Amino acid sequence: MAGGAIAATQSPATQGSTSSGNPFQVVTNLYAEKNRQPAFSGILTTSQQAFGFAVNAGNFLRGVRLLLRTTTAGVGGTLGADGVFNILQNVSLSNVDGSEILYAMGGYAHSQCSKYFRPWDTDPYLAYDYSSASLTPAGTLFLKPEIRWTAGALANTDSRSQYNVQGYINTTLGTGAGYTTAPTIAVTPYLDAYAQPDPTDLQGVPNQVVPPGVNLQVKRRHQAVTGLSGAGGNNVISMAMTGNALRGLLLITRDGSNVRQDILSDPVSWRLDNRNMGKYQPDIIYQWIQDQYAGFQIGARATGVYVFPRFLNPGELNGQGWLYTSNATQMIWEFATAAGISGSPSVEIVTDEVYPVGPVDPTLVDI
Repeated sequence: MAGGAIAATQSPATQGSTSSGNPFQVVTNLYAEKNRQPAFSGILTTSQQAFGFAVNAGNFLRGVRLLLRTTTAGVGGTLGADGVFNILQNVSLSNVDGSEILYAMGGYAHSQCSKYFRPWDTDPYLAYDYSSASLTPAGTLFLKPEIRWTAGALANTDSRSQYNVQGYINTTLGTGAGYTTAPTIAVTPYLDAYAQPDPTDLQGVPNQVVPPGVNLQVKRRHQAVTGLSGAGGNNVISMAMTGNALRGLLLITRDGSNVRQDILSDPVSWRLDNRNMGKYQPDIIYQWIQDQYAGFQIGARATGVYVFPRFLNPGELNGQGWLYTSNATQMIWEFATAAGISGSPSVEIVTDEVYPVGPVDPTLVDI
């Protein structure tokens, strides 16, 4: 979309919903079902193993949960530093026309998106089913286009046009090291949706049957930049992912051995066209993370993960609005590589973006 504010006008589905009818969020219920087939079940091997499936049609899609479970414990060996969700690689959620909604990226990056872009949901690393045990890893990765309160939910009612999930199971070496026998892993998908309400309630009052948030859609993309300068060297990065409103950005930095390290050093400069967004030391970034997420139960920041949130926390009276960009917007990051970083480091930039496909309910803007 072009730069500038998203039109905050009510669609016909939302007009008068609170005075002449029942709002969708009040009359719907959460709905879930296991997808038609397990996404994957097998032992980790020396090769990546593909999985994929069409998402079951029905209701309004909030997202797809991938339940990762160990069915047979491994012997010997340890998980790598990126942990359980690194078992999943190049995972994507595609639209009915084949275009990507959640672009293909590693399970670790997706898990950090869940943690920081949807903090009102459970931090996947604090969830009841998360196990970082090297021989019996387990957890749930939620591929969730919905933001909250139906914003970003997807109409999923046509069985002829289905959303699609694709991904790979990582190699034994990519997952960990030293396994005598690698664990056997099962990945089971669940559709998570809002149910379609009845046209009226028991008193005959009309129900809003289309969620107000379907006119606001989400895109999640990433850009990998390799071959950065070694310790003490300067780096200038031009970010290619512009054109929509940004709800947040993640920078995931690694050393020359692909191990996550805090490589940013003072000062970090962020520019948007001719506007200086700030020059700050990493401690300020950590302070922003602390302030933005103070009201949510999330775990500590992982090494090498830098978060730049761009959404409001209604009720908490903190946060900041979406960052609007156009296709012509130039976004520049400049920083020096910290001392003690080995080799040529890299950075993965992940964006959470929104764009309108129709009139947008004003209550859903900037959340």
